[in-house]
Amino acid sequence: MISNTITIFRTLLTIPLFALLAFGGGAYGWWPLVLFLGAGLLDMVDGKVARARNETSAFGAVIDLIGDRLLTFAAVLGLIVGGTVAGIHVVAGIVLIARDLIVASLNEALPGKLGPRVGPLEKVKIVAAFSALTLLIAPHVVAQQQSAGLGALWLAAALTAATVVGYWTAALKEFAKG
Repeated sequence: MISNTITIFRTLLTIPLFALLAFGGGAYGWWPLVLFLGAGLLDMVDGKVARARNETSAFGAVIDLIGDRLLTFAAVLGLIVGGTVAGIHVVAGIVLIARDLIVASLNEALPGKLGPRVGPLEKVKIVAAFSALTLLIAPHVVAQQQSAGLGALWLAAALTAATVVGYWTAALKEFAKG
């Protein structure tokens, strides 16, 4: 299936992305951003291709989620290990990663019971996180780029915390049902 091949390819892009961010020291210019944006673009493409070719499957959905999580992990952890995100700002990055683990665990425990996968607040959070990571990964072209990226990262972390509260509240209701 072509859509699964696209998903697997974009997931594999997270390996060089992490390596360049963590160990490249900025020596690779725009390449980390090309990998990050390329993986993000392919995330949109793989689903459209799957639906257009009637290739949707449980396997495809799982590898898509894994690819999404690994893109977040590779970008955030690469920025942390590479020193771009440091000090107290590491907390904001860890919030993004922790959310993925918490929500994945809750969805595993309560499949299909936590409401829509991507609500309006979640969409804003995704835009904030993607914007933050783009600003932090890109070579600096404007004076306040790093500050803007870190600000967007904290906004994404705050929105992420709010969405986790929503998931957790829904999960508690489901757990109470027995």
